[in-house]
Amino acid sequence: MQTDPNWSNFLYDSVTKTINLIDFGAARDYPKRFVDDYLRMVLACANGDRDVVIEMSKRLGFLTGTESEIMLDAHVQASFVVGLPFAKPGGYDFCSTNITQSISNLGATMLKHRLTPPPDEVYSLHRKLSGAFLACIKLGAVVPCGELLLKVYNEYQFGEDSISILSNRSVS
Repeated sequence: MQTDPNWSNFLYDSVTKTINLIDFGAARDYPKRFVDDYLRMVLACANGDRDVVIEMSKRLGFLTGTESEIMLDAHVQASFVVGLPFAKPGGYDFCSTNITQSISNLGATMLKHRLTPPPDEVYSLHRKLSGAFLACIKLGAVVPCGELLLKVYNEYQFGEDSISILSNRSVS
């Protein structure tokens, strides 16, 4: 995945009406198990499923399993905020809420109570996600994020050793 959301890394072709990626300097691979569990966590965030968010967060290394209730609540709330665009049926209007402010408000609590740093893989991934969210906010985009997530989730090939705790879930 190319992980640099800088606007200058993309070129719009007005003839074909396509956006082309022109800089792969910040590309990286992600381990299959990480992708499996991260995708499950995104769906759990969209579905507001606290228990699965916590379980996937432990499996991914966001949480140790010995966090205070204050940290768990802040982590889960931040996860639900990030999952909000994927939770809404139809198109999500990125100008309708202030995702960045909501995450910022929870960030101070998480910094104070965090027992372990986030897994290495998420720094580049969350940089890309926040860049995509900010681009959507700047463009005033309305995107069917929930439908896109379900399409990816349903077509994704989970690893053989993967758990299937979300197989019967869908975005509400």
